Amino acid sequence: MSFQTVLFDFDGTLADTNDLISDSYLYVLDHYFPGRYSKKDVISFNGPPLYDVFHQLYPEKATEMVAMYREFNLAQHDAYIRLFPGVEQGLIRLKEAGKNIGVVSTKQNKTLYRGLNRLGIEKYFDVVLGGDDYERAKPHPEPVLIGLERLKGEFTSTVMIGDNWQDIASANQAGVTSMFVSWSEKKVTDLSPHEPDIVVKDMKDLVQTIIN
Repeated sequence: MSFQTVLFDFDGTLADTNDLISDSYLYVLDHYFPGRYSKKDVISFNGPPLYDVFHQLYPEKATEMVAMYREFNLAQHDAYIRLFPGVEQGLIRLKEAGKNIGVVSTKQNKTLYRGLNRLGIEKYFDVVLGGDDYERAKPHPEPVLIGLERLKGEFTSTVMIGDNWQDIASANQAGVTSMFVSWSEKKVTDLSPHEPDIVVKDMKDLVQTIIN
């Protein structure tokens, strides 16, 4: 299968923000529920929109919890964020191969751009989409469909790449190929009942799969 349009999730796929996200959640949760949550407990919170996570835990305080999370997360952002191995080299290869590349994230646009700029990879993307660009976040297909439209892609030659079940479900519902990266915190078994079309072990494997 040949892919021309390549859509990436950001956190946990391109950017290693796992510790930043976990510590941000724990900062908030330790305030409201002292000692109740561990780092292992909050791994599953990485993926859905912040408000949805906090609303499920404490509906009356969800908005307040989101604000506290973002304040901590922004203050610690630059110290934590880093690229996964081989990401920049892989993006360069994809651009050299003439691929159209986009980011499709649930993160607020200003924070997403801050991360891309901090990592020095914004220049490789033809389209950058954050949570401010659509009404319904992944797992709804809308984010992927907007990315596809902006890049003028075809369903049969588009792949959506991510590390969470929300990424895979969004891709599957949008009718494009779904690709799961196994280098982050989640495992394929965490995606059930959503099944990715392709699983890759590292960025080199990803690039070879897309180009070949």
